[in-house]
Amino acid sequence: MRYQSLTFFENQTMADYLAINWEKTKLTGLEGHIGVGGVSVKRVFQITWPEHLHPEKDPVSAGSWLKNEFSRLKLSTKQILISFPRHETTVRLLEIPEVPLEEVPEIVHLQTATRSSVPLNQLMLDYLLLPARGGKATREVLVASIAKQTHDHVIKTFQSMGLEITATGISSINAAVWINHIIPAGMEAPALIVNLVETNLEMTLVHQQQISFTSSTAMGSSDPTVVDQTIQTEINRFLLSRSSQLGSEKINQILLIGGRPDCATLLQERLQCTVEVIDPLQQEQFSQEPPEELTSPGVLAGPLGILYSLHQKHLEIVDFLHPHKADQKPDRRKLQMGLGLVGTGLILLTALYLTHQSVSDLDEQIADRQKIQRDLDELLKRGQPTLESVALIQKWENSNSETLKVLQELDTVLPGTDRIYLSELDVNRSSSQSLSRLRAIGNAKEDLDARDLNQQLSKNNFRVHPKRSTNKTYDPEYPVPFEIDAEKLPPRAEIPQPAVQAKQNGN
Repeated sequence: MRYQSLTFFENQTMADYLAINWEKTKLTGLEGHIGVGGVSVKRVFQITWPEHLHPEKDPVSAGSWLKNEFSRLKLSTKQILISFPRHETTVRLLEIPEVPLEEVPEIVHLQTATRSSVPLNQLMLDYLLLPARGGKATREVLVASIAKQTHDHVIKTFQSMGLEITATGISSINAAVWINHIIPAGMEAPALIVNLVETNLEMTLVHQQQISFTSSTAMGSSDPTVVDQTIQTEINRFLLSRSSQLGSEKINQILLIGGRPDCATLLQERLQCTVEVIDPLQQEQFSQEPPEELTSPGVLAGPLGILYSLHQKHLEIVDFLHPHKADQKPDRRKLQMGLGLVGTGLILLTALYLTHQSVSDLDEQIADRQKIQRDLDELLKRGQPTLESVALIQKWENSNSETLKVLQELDTVLPGTDRIYLSELDVNRSSSQSLSRLRAIGNAKEDLDARDLNQQLSKNNFRVHPKRSTNKTYDPEYPVPFEIDAEKLPPRAEIPQPAVQAKQNGN
């Protein structure tokens, strides 16, 4: 499948660019040059937005202030590349019917409209069509979107400065492009790219030179030990969620951008695969020293990737400014005019043939459209129970039910998932509506963790019934199975304190 955007990128050579990672509080970027010999990076810069001025409020005023900052930094490049953080975007993995490639954009928009809670006219949308799997009648599509308002504010900010936006993408996907430039052979076997960008962890799965999925998680702490443990936990969770895409294959290597060597050693021991730490500040040759305030080198991976994508495109990427579109069908009118010069008789015969062929093609198209319509109707029918379930859940949440209050209280009692996790949870109200019966099944690191949980429940006004666990689930990292049977008791009545009588005068 060929795209119009490919031709666009092929023409963007021999030029200077500013590649920028756009955050709400600041922007981090680099000045680079694309020439015949490759990509060269001149310098890195970081600019923090003032609190009283921001593009979301006034793009023109923000552009005027930013123009002065660019002048102060002596940045005169006119072409801009924007890499949005992964957490500012939405990425979905959808399945579409096996249709002709020229019909994929329309099907993707229809499928996205049924899944998105935001109307499509309020989104910027692009997609990556994943390779077909043998034996499946559907294709997987990675659909990425960003709020059109957010995208427009960025465009207007730079346009008010007289600058030109060349491309806009997603940092985690752009980081994979940069890694592919550094280690091209590493993108064949399943590889996981993990990038620590400020307070967010971006992860991207790449297999056979194709981006399969990408996600982002907010880091709750800046302590190095906690960060390393969180990275390990989130990687395990990410790989578990992508197990259907990996199938029987396992991750061959993990590429850790901006991480610590101690974290890489820990991951290598736990996951039994190659782990490599990559630092953009050491990997690239900068003409000038990076600014001291740049504390998270992983933030440069996105801008580097979108810059390299203009020079040599090994991986298919997302570009909201120039989304994927199928090539238009060739115009045969010139051919028909040429045939008209042959003679009146030949024109008549050709017209009869073309008419017959056109009717046949239209019949086939009608049949294909009807099949697509039936498939879409079936998809909508299968999605109806989900919509009804969402409505019931919303109604239950709005009802402020006692069971919901019990679950909210329970959320404050349970420890974090680094010690235990629950695989089943059931809360029922008694007929008198005075007690809530709680039953749970889970696994813990140690027996003491399960006992501590029972004690916490007892302290929080739960009556815990001793119960021998019948949970047979085995988890090597959480080897202790347990069950909980407890009742949420009514609030304890306060015992009135006896009043102290004042002494009578003279007694």
